[in-house]
Amino acid sequence: MSFRRVFPLVWLTVMASFGSEQLAELPAADVLRARNLGDNIAALGPKVRRDQARQLAECAYATTAKLRRDYGVVGPALFHNFLVHVGIRKRGLCFQWAEDLLAQLDALKATTLELHWAEARARTLRENNCIVVTAKGQPFQEGIVLDCWRQAGHLFWAPVPADHFYPWVENTRYAEIARTKFAAKRKSGLAQEQPMPASEKGSTISTSTR
Repeated sequence: MSFRRVFPLVWLTVMASFGSEQLAELPAADVLRARNLGDNIAALGPKVRRDQARQLAECAYATTAKLRRDYGVVGPALFHNFLVHVGIRKRGLCFQWAEDLLAQLDALKATTLELHWAEARARTLRENNCIVVTAKGQPFQEGIVLDCWRQAGHLFWAPVPADHFYPWVENTRYAEIARTKFAAKRKSGLAQEQPMPASEKGSTISTSTR
């Protein structure tokens, strides 16, 4: 395969976190994985545009890899949580992965797909948060899980019913909170978001675990 054919697959232009634009690299090892995910997203419904499914899949993989570097991930997810809690790392709890991924995927403005905030075992030590993508108007439980956290910055995805490790439920309230917060940060022109105190985040999602 020629360089001209490989290059567009390996590099993907996405909106960078907190409002500026830059290139996010789609690792070569993830090209086929992104293609597979895109095919599965396209199969969610007959009205899903294949180009939007492919773009969203590539963005999910590229953003996850970029966040892994930005967060400075050096070990398993729970170890990184520990580093955040003791102040060695600024971000990387599960809800932060999900917030930052949601911001990038929202920026694609896919008209045939919808993005949902998912949580499991809320307010427990085993809590997790992620994004679920569905066809437009499709029930949450028929979507695909996009989880950046559990594999420490290596994207995990699966149909919601097939992800037996987490009993996912939708939280529309926190989806609105995450989107409102991101919009406010963009409007203020801040280049980098500071970790949000637990008191600001509220009781819906615990910052002490994931």
